[in-house]
Amino acid sequence: MHVLTKTELLASILAMIVLEVYHLKWIWLSEWGCRKCQRKNLDCACDGRWLKYF
Repeated sequence: MHVLTKTELLASILAMIVLEVYHLKWIWLSEWGCRKCQRKNLDCACDGRWLKYF
């Protein structure tokens, strides 16, 4: 059985955190609706939708 070093463990934890942030962003874009036009955030063209590009 391979034992991870502290560096490998830290890198894998950070990678999982980044992956989860992108997953939550995808859920927000594809499932939640815009308050102004009621379209999904991914399809919304309202002004101020700069959060889409984060």
